Amino acid sequence: MIVAWWLVGLLALAVFVYWTIIIGEGSYFGPWMVRWIYARGARVYDRVRERVTASDAELLVGPLRAALLSRPLDPALDVATGTGRVPLLLAAEEWYAGAIVGLDLTPAMLAIAREKAAARLLGDRIEWQLGSGDDLSRWPDATFGLVTCLEALEYFGRPRRAVSEMWRLLVPGGTLIISTWTPRHARLLPGKAWTAAGMTALLQSLGCVRIESRPWQSGEYDLVIAVKP
Repeated sequence: MIVAWWLVGLLALAVFVYWTIIIGEGSYFGPWMVRWIYARGARVYDRVRERVTASDAELLVGPLRAALLSRPLDPALDVATGTGRVPLLLAAEEWYAGAIVGLDLTPAMLAIAREKAAARLLGDRIEWQLGSGDDLSRWPDATFGLVTCLEALEYFGRPRRAVSEMWRLLVPGGTLIISTWTPRHARLLPGKAWTAAGMTALLQSLGCVRIESRPWQSGEYDLVIAVKP
C-alpha cells in the first residue's frame, strides 16, 4: 500500500512538472523561469519548432504582407521574437524597406537570431533588443506600422499591459498581429492562455473596431489581426 501511494505521488509530480515546465514553459513561476527555460533550450528551439514554422510561407507571410504592403517604409516590431521568426520573414521581403526590431527577454535566443540573420546576409536589416514584452516604454507613441507577438503572450507576467503597450506603439492605420490559443487548448493553461474572444474584448476596450481572427498552426492557435483607427 505504501509503495502504491509512493508511485501515485511520483506520477503526480511527473505530471505537474510536465504541465508547468513543458506545456506552461515556466509561466506560472514568473518571467525568470521562462527566461531560464528558453536560455537552456535556445540551441534546439528551431529544431523542435520546425514542423510548425514550415507553414509560415503559407499562413504567416500573407498577413505580414497585407499589413505592410501599402506602407513599406513603416518600421515593424516583433515582441518576444525568440530566434527571429518574424523579423527574418520581413527582412527577406524585397519590397519592404522599413526598419525591423526584434525584442526578446532571453539573450541566448537573441544570439541564435543574430546568427541566423548573419547567415542569410540580413544582419544589417534587423535591430535586436533585449527586453520584456510588457515594458515597451523605450519607444514613444505611434512608432510602428506593424507590431507582432506570436506564441508568447501567455508567458508574460502582465499580458494586459503588454497588449496595451503594443497598441500604443502603433501608428494610426497600423496593424497588430497576435496569436491566441484555441478554446480547447486554452484549457491546458488556466489563467494564462488567451483565446481570440478574450483578445477581441481587450482590443475593443482599447478602441479597436477592425478585428479579425483566423485559424493558425494546426488548430492549436488563432491569429488575431487588429487595425488601429
